[in-house]
This record gives sequence, C-alpha cells and structure tokens, in this order.
Amino acid sequence: MFHNIAVVFMSIFFESLPFLLLGSIISAIIEHFVSDETFEKIIPKNIFLASLTGVFMGFFIPACDCAVIPISKRLIKKGVPINVAISFMLSSPIINPVVLLSTYYAFYRIDRKIFFLRLIFGVVISLIIGIIMGLLFKDKVTKDDNKEECSCHHHEAKEKAATHIIKHTASDLFDVVKYLMIGALIASLCQVLMPKSAINLFSNNKILSIIVLMIFAYLISLCSTSDSFIGKSLLSTFGRTSILAYLLLGPMIDIKNTVVLLGNYKTKFVATLISLIFIVIFVFCVMVVVL
Repeated sequence: MFHNIAVVFMSIFFESLPFLLLGSIISAIIEHFVSDETFEKIIPKNIFLASLTGVFMGFFIPACDCAVIPISKRLIKKGVPINVAISFMLSSPIINPVVLLSTYYAFYRIDRKIFFLRLIFGVVISLIIGIIMGLLFKDKVTKDDNKEECSCHHHEAKEKAATHIIKHTASDLFDVVKYLMIGALIASLCQVLMPKSAINLFSNNKILSIIVLMIFAYLISLCSTSDSFIGKSLLSTFGRTSILAYLLLGPMIDIKNTVVLLGNYKTKFVATLISLIFIVIFVFCVMVVVL
C-alpha cells in the first residue's frame, strides 16, 4: 500500500514540477521588465471591451498566484476599472500559455474536451465576474498600507536584473512547491485508500462531486501550472465535469489567495468576489451536466 502511494505521488509530483518551474521563471521576467503603467494605456471605455482587454492581458502575463493580486491592486490604484483588474486577475492563472500548455499535455490523450472547456469557461467566467464586480463596486475597494504587498516582489533599485529574476523565481517556486506536494499526496492517498463505497458516492452524484472538488481545489491551493496533473489523476474517479470545476476554481481562488486578497482588498469586496466565483463556476458546471 505504501509503495503504491509513493509511486503515484512521485509520478504526479515530477510530471508537474517542470511546468511549475517554467511558470516561475516567466513570472519573474514579466515582474522585472514590464511596467504596470503600460496596462493603463490600452483600456477601452466600454465595460465589456474593457473586461475583454483584462482577459487579453491575462493571456500574456503568466504571473504567479501571489503576484497577480498585488498587480491588480496597483492597476486599480492607478485608475484602471475594477472590472478590468478582476477579469485579468481571474483569467491569467487559467489562460496564460504556460497553463494552457500544461493542461493540454495532461489531458490531450485522455480527454481533450477538458482543455477546451477550461479555456472557454475560464474566459467567459472571468468576463462575467469582472463585469459584475465592476457594477457592484464603484467606491474604493483596496486597503491603504505601507507594507510590502507580496513577499515575492523585489524592487531594490540597485539590484541587477539577473539576480532579481533568480530571487523571484526561487521565491515563487519554493513558496508554491509545498502546495504541489500536499496536493499530490492527497491525490495519491485518494487513489490508493479511498473506499469503493466513497468513490461510488461521488461518481454517482454529479452535483455532489462538483461541490466536493470545488472545496478540494480551494483547500489544497495548488499552482495552476500544476493542478492539471492532479486533475488528471482524479479523472477516472470523479468524471469530466467535476474535474472541470476543480480546474476552474483553484486558479481563481484558494486559501492562499484568500489571505493575500484580504491583505490587499476590503473584506466585503473579497467576500463578494469569492461568493461569485463559487456560484458562477457551479452554475456553469451544472449546465454542462444538464446539457
């Protein structure tokens, strides 16, 4: 039993680790060389087009989970509409090229529809939630403080670019890799130890399995460059729709990101955002079941 758990754990962990490293490197390069002011110049006035621009930005900015929230906060402080910042924040961890590559690699042999559904739903849900948040919140939503917004930012003026990128990559990688290990361990334990009766309970109730994997995604706080491999390992147990819910919710909100959000945004704003993420993803996944 322990041997089987170890084999499954090592398989999941080492299959996903290269994508996690690649995402950390690209995130560090973007963080160092791309100015936030560049974003403000390309925002249209129309709320839909503006949110679509936020999603478009999310495709080209593979920021780490701890970096994307402070970036969205700075964008809002510079006058970028809330809907744009939220659409960017929610879409980037799902539709950036690194995540798309890892998702395709994980599922292209067994169920390619998951790849396309994650991409399409990621865009649409980010647009919907961004627009709703923009309509609900017109006043100031960020917190004012002089604290460092994210421990993975290093902006010392005299620091060399290469040193900065290496430090940011290492900080991002070591911060997230522990969550990957926890997720891989939980997934391997589920595969080896979960009783058949429990498996049948989840697999036979599509609505319950959606809820269970949404909660699972929220609790384990995996990086979106790696969660596809956890989802792949659970696909035979929970089915396509539940895995889709897991792959959509995890990158948008988890325990780690909730803490970062509460440190940067007002509590009412965070509670509304989290509620919308859960509700909209659940509705979309139920639609897949029904249709």
